[in-house]
Amino acid sequence: WIFPAQEHRIPVTRYNVLQLAVPPLALYFFLCYLVRRPNTQNIRLALTPIIVPWLWWLTFGLEWFPPRTMAWNVPFTTTGVLFVVRAGEYCLSPSGRLKLKERIPGEQPDHLDPARPTYLKIYHGYIDSLELILSHRGMGWDFGTGEGLRLPPLQARRPTHDRTLWLKETMLKDVIGNYLIVDAINTWWRTIPQITDPSRTPNAYRDLGLGMHLLVPVSVMMVVRCYMSMWYSLAGVSDVAFLAREPAEWPVLYGEPWKSESLHKLWAMEWHQQLSRRLFLSTLGYPLRAVTGTPGMMLGAFAASGLYHNLMLIGDGQPGYDLPTNSFFLLQAVGLVVERLFRQITGRKVGGWFGNLWVFAFIVTTIQPMAKAWLERGYLETSPIPADWSLVERVVDLAQKI
Repeated sequence: WIFPAQEHRIPVTRYNVLQLAVPPLALYFFLCYLVRRPNTQNIRLALTPIIVPWLWWLTFGLEWFPPRTMAWNVPFTTTGVLFVVRAGEYCLSPSGRLKLKERIPGEQPDHLDPARPTYLKIYHGYIDSLELILSHRGMGWDFGTGEGLRLPPLQARRPTHDRTLWLKETMLKDVIGNYLIVDAINTWWRTIPQITDPSRTPNAYRDLGLGMHLLVPVSVMMVVRCYMSMWYSLAGVSDVAFLAREPAEWPVLYGEPWKSESLHKLWAMEWHQQLSRRLFLSTLGYPLRAVTGTPGMMLGAFAASGLYHNLMLIGDGQPGYDLPTNSFFLLQAVGLVVERLFRQITGRKVGGWFGNLWVFAFIVTTIQPMAKAWLERGYLETSPIPADWSLVERVVDLAQKI
C-alpha cells in the first residue's frame, strides 16, 4: 500500500482533478500558514498523521500521467516527495519556521523587511505560506541551505543588487534561454529513434556506438540542469516580482557543471543542492559518518540520493529498485574518496585541465548502465516539451520547406 501497483492507482482526469488534488494541497497550504504562527505546535502535530500520508497518496496513489511518460512523471514525483518531506518538517518543528533574524514566527519587525509593500503586510500569513511553497531552497529561512552553502561562481555574476535588472536577466537567460536549450536538445532527440521510439529493439541504445554513448547522457544531464533551472527561476521571478522577496534569496540553482575541475566541486557546488543537505545527509550521511567518518558520510549521502531517484521510477509506474541507478550514485562517493586519497598522497587537490578531463571521463563512464536502464524504461519516449509546443521544431520545419 505504500507504493500502490499501477492498476490500483486512480487515473486523474479533468473531471476529478479538483476533488482529488485540491483538499490535500489546501491542507498543505494551511500547514504552511500554521508553521509561521506562534503556539501552533499541537495543531501541527495533530495534522501529521493526516497531511503526510495524504500528500504521499497524492504522489504515488494517483496516476497523473500514463506509465512511461517519465519526462512528466519524474518532475511531478520529485515535487511530491519534496512536499512530503517538508510537510513532515513543518509538522514536527517545535518553534515553527523562522526567517533569519526572527525570534518568533510571523512577527518579524518591519525594519527587517523593508521591501515588503504595505498591501502585502495585510495578508502577511498567506504570503508567508506562498513563500514557503515557492522557496525550494529556503534562502532567508532557518531551514534553508543558505547557511554554509557554497554557491557556484556563476552567482557572483548575477545582478542581485538591482531588482529590475535581476528580473530581466533571470527571465531572459534562466527561463527563456533554458527553455530554448531544452527545446533544441529535445528536437535532436526526436531524430534518434533508437532512444525515443517505443517500438525500438532492446539493444537499440547499445548499438548506437561510442560517440552517441557519450553525447546522449551528457545531453540528458544538460536537459535536467536547464529544465529544473527554468522552473526554479520562474518561481523565483514570481516570488521577487509579486511577493517582494530579495533577488539574493534566489541564487542560481545550478552553476556551470561543464567547468567542474573535480567531482567534489561538481556535486558540492555546480550541481543543485535542493535536498542534499537536509534529506540525504540527515537520513544516511550523518549516521554513517558517526561509524566510518567522512567516507561513510559520502557513501550514505549518495546512497540516499540513489534511493530517492528510485522513487522517480516508482512514480512512473515502474518497478522501483533499479541497481544501475543506485550503482551510479554509490560510485560518485567512490570517486570522491579517490580524490580525497589523491590529495592526501600528493598534497594537491584535483584541478585544472586534468580535473576537467577526470570529471568528464568518470561521469560518462559510470553513468552508462544507468542511462541504458532509464532509456529502456522510456525516459526519452516523452519529451518535457511536446512537439506541438516546440519553437525549434517549427523553425526546423520551416527551414526544410524553404
